[in-house]
Amino acid sequence: MKKTFYFLMFLLLSFAFFGCNGKDDRIVIRYANWNLGTPESLDTNMERLMINEFMKKYPEIKIEIIERPKIPGTNDDMEWINFLTSRASIEALPDVFMADNIPYYVINDWVYNLTDIAGADEEFLNISADIRSAITYDGKIMAVPCAVFYAGYIVNKTLYEDRYQNSPTVESTFDELIQLTKAAADHASTNNTGVVGLDGIEHILHWYPAQLNDDYGWFTLTDEGFNLDSEEFRTTIEVYRGLQTDSTFVYDALIWESQQTGSNIDLNVIFPEGDPFNNGNVLCKWFYSWDFGWIQTRINNGEYTWEMDFIGTPVVNGNKRVPIVADFFVVASNTKHPEEAYLFAKWMGFGKDGYNKRLELSNTVDGINQVNFPPIQADEELLDDYFSLYPEFTGLRTIIEAGKVIVEPPKYLPGYDDARYRGTYDAEHSMYQIIEKLRFGEVQIADIAEQLNARANALYQQVKSQFDDAIAQR
Repeated sequence: MKKTFYFLMFLLLSFAFFGCNGKDDRIVIRYANWNLGTPESLDTNMERLMINEFMKKYPEIKIEIIERPKIPGTNDDMEWINFLTSRASIEALPDVFMADNIPYYVINDWVYNLTDIAGADEEFLNISADIRSAITYDGKIMAVPCAVFYAGYIVNKTLYEDRYQNSPTVESTFDELIQLTKAAADHASTNNTGVVGLDGIEHILHWYPAQLNDDYGWFTLTDEGFNLDSEEFRTTIEVYRGLQTDSTFVYDALIWESQQTGSNIDLNVIFPEGDPFNNGNVLCKWFYSWDFGWIQTRINNGEYTWEMDFIGTPVVNGNKRVPIVADFFVVASNTKHPEEAYLFAKWMGFGKDGYNKRLELSNTVDGINQVNFPPIQADEELLDDYFSLYPEFTGLRTIIEAGKVIVEPPKYLPGYDDARYRGTYDAEHSMYQIIEKLRFGEVQIADIAEQLNARANALYQQVKSQFDDAIAQR
């Protein structure tokens, strides 16, 4: 009897999926991402489980994963851009793929214009305007967000209190954060009882100017370009240099001093043995919210017994605009099924149904990493469910609900990588190298501000002009 039942079920499934002639009539959407692990990791890989759940919900669509090949002769994955270039060369780009450089894709005509589809989707319009504007060029929507991660400081509330100081909060100003942390830190111990103060200051150069001027984005950017010769950037450098040279409570400064020739600083004498953060011995440390998963796991396991919270970046000049790193999907220009491709990208990223499924899997599948990004839509129900997984990080919810963010540009802004990192500053320096010298006081902002700004904007505009020509044709 059981054999007959299973045979009938097989016939029904065959008719549903393949029709009476055995042909698979489902719409095929090809997909590629760098977070899929291996085919053998299906049971513990959230993304592969999400793909299977999508096909259950939409049985008329088949998702075909395009596995990224290895570099010949090695066990290393092919670089993402090389993988995509090889697919594009045979007109076989995945219908949906993760984007590390949207402008480059647009210039090469790899991207489908999603304006008509996304622009008519209420859920897409429910995404923060700051995020939507990053992927909307000249009124054209060229990508959709698949994850958003917040950057800023985690504070050890228990440690501040043990050091007889109030713990900074999401409302704290920059000055308050510095004063409280400096008062609670101890970088002068000689018997392994020291306490790490502020750990992670590099990105002050990127986010601080936008607090001083509402018109600025990341690293002084406006629609016209960079403003590295501005008073706001000069002030930022002064603030940064003040911290970078104060080893009494800034961990970055202490590490820098200990690495210099002739330094007699021994960190093993100052602090207890082991990793300071894992020891609960860091007052304030820079993190991204993708780290919350392993941190919350250690809290749940009883490894971290102290109370902590995420406060983002502190208030400066009355402003609090927290940096975010966003991941994006694009739909390929060669897709034959743009609506279905968009539906799948939405499921894997910002869509409410897909996000609910992620939360369900987090709560029901053993051994799987729980959801590592908060909901992208402004939805109270989704936020409630997400923060049930992360009860320690209530400050993040306040930040999300405020909706004031600065989007880190490399994945969406034409020319940013050249202007900030890879481009040539002069015969001896790349842009990265000259800014490193600025960070560590080897050059002074007063001496290079005009040239630095001019060079950054020239590099930016060079790529942007190509991009503007390409987007005009989409």
